[in-house]
Amino acid sequence: MQNKSKALWAKGDKQGAVKALVKAIEQAPLQLDNYLELAAYLNALKDTDQAEKLLHSALVRFPDNQDLLYSLGTTYYAAGNYPQALAQFQQITATRLENDKLYMLASTYYAQQDYAHALAFALTAQQNEPQRSDVDLLVGDLFLALGDFGHAETYYAQVLTQEPDSAAANFKVGLARLAQGTANEAYFEKAKQLDAAYFEREKHRLSDIERYLKAQQK
Repeated sequence: MQNKSKALWAKGDKQGAVKALVKAIEQAPLQLDNYLELAAYLNALKDTDQAEKLLHSALVRFPDNQDLLYSLGTTYYAAGNYPQALAQFQQITATRLENDKLYMLASTYYAQQDYAHALAFALTAQQNEPQRSDVDLLVGDLFLALGDFGHAETYYAQVLTQEPDSAAANFKVGLARLAQGTANEAYFEKAKQLDAAYFEREKHRLSDIERYLKAQQK
């Protein structure tokens, strides 16, 4: 059934994929992966209430299952319920989920603007998996938020070495360089070429950096 639901989702029939998984769970309620996939789809559709209910019901069948606990944490995070998300991630003890847990703890603290706690978790995750681009981007974002633009550029640039065509990495290197007063236009231009929609969504951050620099000059 997972293959069917994934195929439906991939071709854009998102409700069809959800219905297929609901049916699969009704027919085989002890198939854990169906709960996890359905929760992921519901979160992608921003139906976090239904995802939460689904995962709580699954935890009755599979008490303390680490994958379900992690999925519930990401559901709380997606819903903006950050205290609950933190509590959930802190219950994760499985070694195989350790770095995902660290990344989500960092992301959750970041969302609450608790940059110091977020950076501690993000740096630990980065040390564990130094080639993981999403972690490098998060570490860069945290240094940027803390006004440490040199370190922000370092971590963003690490992403570019692995993914030179990442619009986000190019844009963020440009931001860090703008904040330091070094050449940056080529990075913004490349980000715009790679993903114009992303550039339009994020370009307000250039003004944020410029306002910050003016404030520092006073």
